[in-house]
Amino acid sequence: MRYLPITEPEKKEMLEAIHAPSSNALFHVIPDAFFLKKDLNLEEHLSETDLERYIQETASMNQDYRKNICLIGEISYYHFIPKIVKHISSLPQFYTAYTPYQPEVSQGTLETIYEYQSYMSNITGMSVSNASLYDGATAAAEAMYMICSHTKKTKVAVSNLLHPNVKDVIKTYANTRDIEIIEINSSEGCISLLDLEEKIDDKTACVFIQSPNIFGLLEDIAPISLRTKQKSVKIVHVVLDPTIFGIAKPFGEENVDVVCGEAQAFGLAPAYGGPGLGFLTTKTEYIRKIPGRIVGKTVDTEGKIAYVMTLRAREQDIRRDKATSNICTNHALCALQSTIFLSSLGEKGLRDLSIQNIQTSRYAFHKILKETTIKIPYRKPFYNEFLVELPIEPALFRQKMQEKGILISTTPLQTEYPFLKNPLILAFTEMITKAQIDFFVTVVKELTE
Repeated sequence: MRYLPITEPEKKEMLEAIHAPSSNALFHVIPDAFFLKKDLNLEEHLSETDLERYIQETASMNQDYRKNICLIGEISYYHFIPKIVKHISSLPQFYTAYTPYQPEVSQGTLETIYEYQSYMSNITGMSVSNASLYDGATAAAEAMYMICSHTKKTKVAVSNLLHPNVKDVIKTYANTRDIEIIEINSSEGCISLLDLEEKIDDKTACVFIQSPNIFGLLEDIAPISLRTKQKSVKIVHVVLDPTIFGIAKPFGEENVDVVCGEAQAFGLAPAYGGPGLGFLTTKTEYIRKIPGRIVGKTVDTEGKIAYVMTLRAREQDIRRDKATSNICTNHALCALQSTIFLSSLGEKGLRDLSIQNIQTSRYAFHKILKETTIKIPYRKPFYNEFLVELPIEPALFRQKMQEKGILISTTPLQTEYPFLKNPLILAFTEMITKAQIDFFVTVVKELTE
């Protein structure tokens, strides 16, 4: 939207039309004590040309992941995006950010959502997928609501190796529904099976696990599933880099109840942190509780293929606080981009992408281990990122790296995991070259030796 200011005569005309004496009169319901009694400390107004120049100059100060070596992961990743993704998603036939409210007249949008649901169900090994959600943390929190509503239980166990941002959103959602959150401790970089057994019981609705977890390590799902199912506890598996689906066994085959998380890695740029794309796939038994919408495929009266809004829980629109969820829309444009991404890669392409991630991260792992004083506390299987312990403070390390054009994570892991010394997560996707890894190692040696 272009910058179009309103003139004083236009303001006067608008106020006269609604019989308001002034703009301030529109806010008469707000107590006077809450009004600012002085002018804002703003600079002089700018012309449209000067404003555009100012915005461009300010934007140029950002540290663009394409102009630097980006080793940031955890929840937003720098992955390859085929040019076809932007081209097709920009076509006017597709260019909408919302689920249509008169759905059946928007067959194109419904078809793309149906294809997205099909892809997500297929690669996760689950029976159904919704039309998408806002981001990975929201998807996890909505999964909690869904399971608690289905089981009629209000106790939830959460692995403390979930990403801190995801845990925070889950806890915020839990507060509004009086859901009790219990954290499961870790052991040697993965969830503690002993602590899991001790803290869950028949009153527990579900347990949240993340694999790869916050340290980048792969959790062994089988023993977790065995212990939870013995006590009739459901499993919610959170995934924050779904490119792992190209190489991993479908998580639905591990007897989990929900696979959800962040699908940004499927065709969406990091874009300074957003937008993301939350996905939620589950078993058929939860289909009446799933948040958002589900699009289905049928035939019309003439026998032609037609797409319809198959499930759209009415209570999400009209029952408000009694609803399982108040999610009534989805990230349709982001889901479209992910659908195009998966279509363009195909099964073999996604597998090749996963293998490239593994090869790149293993090269970096061994290079760092062999040639630097950085410690790697856990030597367990990982995907494309891993935890390191730095010989200097992470804040100083981050600053020095940025001066060399290397971007690293800002997540304060020390606060969350005080037993670690100067912890940092490093991500090495297929977009990082060997030359860039070698340069990173050279800079590390200069800083730490």
